[in-house]
Amino acid sequence: FEYFNGLEINLYKDELSTIEKYFESPDKNFNQNQMGYTKKRELTELNNLGFCFQFGIGKSKDEFKAFECYLKSAEGGNSSAQNNLGYCYQNGIGITKNEKKSFEWYLKATEKGNIYAQYNLGICYQNGIGINKDDEKAIEYYIESSKGGYSLAQNMLGNYYQYGIGMVKDLEKSIFWYEKAAENGNKFAQYNLGKVYVNGENGIERNENKAFEYFKKSADQEYLDAQFELGLCYSLGIGIKINKTKASELYKIAAEKEHKIAQYNLGTLYKSLDLKKAIYWYTKAAENGYEVAQYDLAYYYRHGIEVEKSEVKAFEYYKKSADQGYLDAQFILGYYYDKGIGTEVNKIKAFELYEIAAKKEHFIAQNNLGVLYEERKNLEKAVYWYNKAAENGHSIAQCNLGKCYRYEKGVEKDEKKAFEYYKKSADQGYLEAQFELGYCYSNGVGTEINKIKAFELFKIAAEKRHIYAQNVLGSLYEHGEGTNKDLEKGFYWFKISAGNGNIYAQYNVGELYELGKGVAINKIKAFEFYKKSAENGLIEAKFQLGYCYVNGIGTEINKEKAFELYNEAAGNNFQNNFEEITNDLDKINYWYHKAAESDNRVALYKLGEFYELGKGVWKNQATAFEFYKKSADQEFIDAQYKLGYYYEKGIETDIDKVGAFDLYKLAAEGGNVNAQKSLAYLYEHGEGTTKNIENAIYWYKKVIENGCLDVQEILDVLLKQQNT
Repeated sequence: FEYFNGLEINLYKDELSTIEKYFESPDKNFNQNQMGYTKKRELTELNNLGFCFQFGIGKSKDEFKAFECYLKSAEGGNSSAQNNLGYCYQNGIGITKNEKKSFEWYLKATEKGNIYAQYNLGICYQNGIGINKDDEKAIEYYIESSKGGYSLAQNMLGNYYQYGIGMVKDLEKSIFWYEKAAENGNKFAQYNLGKVYVNGENGIERNENKAFEYFKKSADQEYLDAQFELGLCYSLGIGIKINKTKASELYKIAAEKEHKIAQYNLGTLYKSLDLKKAIYWYTKAAENGYEVAQYDLAYYYRHGIEVEKSEVKAFEYYKKSADQGYLDAQFILGYYYDKGIGTEVNKIKAFELYEIAAKKEHFIAQNNLGVLYEERKNLEKAVYWYNKAAENGHSIAQCNLGKCYRYEKGVEKDEKKAFEYYKKSADQGYLEAQFELGYCYSNGVGTEINKIKAFELFKIAAEKRHIYAQNVLGSLYEHGEGTNKDLEKGFYWFKISAGNGNIYAQYNVGELYELGKGVAINKIKAFEFYKKSAENGLIEAKFQLGYCYVNGIGTEINKEKAFELYNEAAGNNFQNNFEEITNDLDKINYWYHKAAESDNRVALYKLGEFYELGKGVWKNQATAFEFYKKSADQEFIDAQYKLGYYYEKGIETDIDKVGAFDLYKLAAEGGNVNAQKSLAYLYEHGEGTTKNIENAIYWYKKVIENGCLDVQEILDVLLKQQNT
């Protein structure tokens, strides 16, 4: 829209020169034929004299004298002066601003049919200036002014019809009035017609040639927005052949006049030629408030491209852009608050911004909002947003949704759905989903076991540097699952994964070096890898490293160091009195004995396991039973299961199904899968307890949920029996 022109509309350049000549003329014979008599001539002269005082034409500029001249002429009934006086009151020119009086003088001028005052009065009604806002009244005055041929009113009327302001939208009428104004040389109407034809909106056929012609006419009159649009036409080949040079020239003209989008587009043209200049213009556009430029400039500061890297500045520009509602910036700003990049972590702000972006269908924000809901333990909301993002094709959300269905987070457990979502995500190349899908095929989660497909997926993920997939792939090659057994390839992938920081792979590499599987035996390297794994927190590696120190495998014997490691791994139940340790500690089980003597329940359990399986000692089920019992008495769930097993089978003790049931129940409730399976069996057959099929079904389901699928057939049979 183009608003008040007031005084500028009354006298054009050719009229100005006429007035200048008038002041130079001895007889000042100005427009006598038109006025018809001296009084009208004097009033016209007074109005024109006011104009000259206002703009310093032939006189020293003096707004107060200008106002006086307008007032005298207006009081005498000159409609042009009345219009100009209204403009002075409206804008405080030579007098205190008074919008009510401004309106009154415009009204007086309209009563005499002044088309400029009719337009200005329309503006008053449109914007509530000196009068209550009234679009219907505004339209009336715009129509009167338009019929009188005033191009600004014609353009405004075109706007009203185009956007349905106070009337029903009518693009045909809109174009009619735009064309009238454009024919009268109105640059704003020419621009508006260009926009209508370039967009081809509301049933008007897109016409790039017409758009270009109108933009050019408007730009030739130095209308800033048209200069920009014409540059865009040359840049994109709209109605004209692409001409980047012309585009650059026009963008530069508009950019130097502070047209923010032109500044941005000029920067974009420079991007491949001179990145420093590009950033200069992006900065100008950003300073002028262009949200896209602010977003892009943030990116350059974020990555330190041609500017000094600054996450703080990146944050500031993302915030400016986001505050203007730019969707991608709102998401990134949420991410910065979420992760504490360029600012302090603020999960509340992150949540708010993710939610804003998510509701605008930003699928990454939808997924991230789901993550925050999951962190807040609001799993149903998490699933809702994962689902929204997944529907929008977001691979990470699809994978997250798969995990929800697999682990019963916010939805009923459904391994088939889990598999489906993993597959959708994996098909898009999402690395984590490819790994999870490999696990599904390997273990029959939501699908039939397919070791070959599992191998293929683990291989894809491993080659993309998924460190856990690399370790799994090593294991598959080592054992020949889904592929031919190949110890060298197994070693290769274990080592790759170990190099990427996987503590399990580090342990595996150590073991292969120690045993010479897929690589030559190298005790020193075995020790080094056990050490890396132990230092990174793997308990099994700490025990193994202790064994190396005790037996001098790859290192000098250091029993004190071994003691420290066993102490740490077994739960810090040793007393650090090295003088009390004898010099013949050359077997790993000795260290477990020391742990057991201090009643460490884990060590007691491990020692029972050694005697049960004959690890480093002769098999002795009676001794194993004693150690399991001591550990179980300390509520160690794995020991409770083992002791229950000994009671059920009567190993080194009388068969005691009731005792077995009680111990299985404790261990099952603690999460031991074997105990859950055994407990389900006892309920199914009524051994050690009353037969209870519902409880049996419950525990078999728990077993399956925990990844043990070999009871599925039993569960299916029980479910059928229950339903018949």
